[in-house]
Amino acid sequence: MQSEIFGHESYSLHSPKQMRNIALLIGYDGAAYSGWQVQKNAVSVQGVIESKLSGLLQEKIKVIGAGRTDAGVHAYGQVANFHSDSNWDLAEIVYSLNCILPPDIAIRNAADVPDEFHSRFDAIARRYTYRIIAQKSPMVRHFVALFHYDLSIDLMNEASAFLVGMRSFKSFTKYADEQRSFVCSVVKASWETEAGRNSETAKMKESPNPRFPGFPILRFEIEADRFLHGMVRAIVGTLIDVGRRKISVENFKGILNSEDRTMAAMSAPECGLCLEEVRYGFEIWRTDAHRR
Repeated sequence: MQSEIFGHESYSLHSPKQMRNIALLIGYDGAAYSGWQVQKNAVSVQGVIESKLSGLLQEKIKVIGAGRTDAGVHAYGQVANFHSDSNWDLAEIVYSLNCILPPDIAIRNAADVPDEFHSRFDAIARRYTYRIIAQKSPMVRHFVALFHYDLSIDLMNEASAFLVGMRSFKSFTKYADEQRSFVCSVVKASWETEAGRNSETAKMKESPNPRFPGFPILRFEIEADRFLHGMVRAIVGTLIDVGRRKISVENFKGILNSEDRTMAAMSAPECGLCLEEVRYGFEIWRTDAHRR
C-alpha cells in the first residue's frame, strides 16, 4: 500500500524497481572522524555511511549532506539524501543500516522525497549549538568545551544581539579568500544554561538536559540561512572573551563590522559544536514510523 508524501507517492517494499530519492536524518559523535565530507587518507562520516549503504543495497551510493561539519564536530540533526533504485522499505533501511554502522553514527529517520530534493541547496535554515562547561568532566568531554573562566552570560547575550540580521561575517571565517559571499542571515543567537535561565544570577547551577545529565552546561544557540567555514567556533571564541570581560560589547561590535579575521579571537574547540537541525520549506519527517 502506498501513501502520499509532499504530493508524491511514497514507496513500499513491493513497488516496482525505480529510481528514488531518500532523505536520512543522522546523528553522530564526530570525535573519531575527519569531518562529514569524504577526504583522502582519512575516515569521514559521509564515507562510512556511503560504504555501508552501498554494501547493504548492493549498488554504488553517493550521499549528499546538508552541512559539512569539521573534524571533531557532532550532529544531532544532520540531513543527507541519496538516489537509489532499491525498493527496500524505509523502516528496513533504517533498521538494517543502524545494525551495521559503528556505534557513534545513528540513522534517526528516513523519508522518500521528491527527485529534485537536495539536502544542502534546498535547506532554508540551519541551527547549531555550542556547549561549554566550567569543570572537568570525563563523561562529556567529547561534547563540551572546558572553560574555567567566570563568564558573564548577560554580557555575552548583549554582544550576541549584534549578530542577528543579514550582514557580512567575514570577521569570523578563516578561509575568507575561498568564500564567494560572506553575507549570512542570522535569526537567533543567544546564550543560556541548559535549564533555560539566561540571567547573570543563574551561574550555571544545574543541567536538566537528558543528553548531559547532572552537569552545569552553558549553551550558545545560533540559527541562520547559511554558515561560513569555521564561523560558529570563531564567534564563540570571541564571545567568550566578552564574557571574561577581556573585550567589551562595543569591541565585539567593532570586530563584527571590521570584516577582519585577525581582529576576532581564536576559534573555540571543535568538541563543543553540534549541528542540531536543518530545516526546509516543507516537512520531511511527517511520521515517526521509520525511527529506530
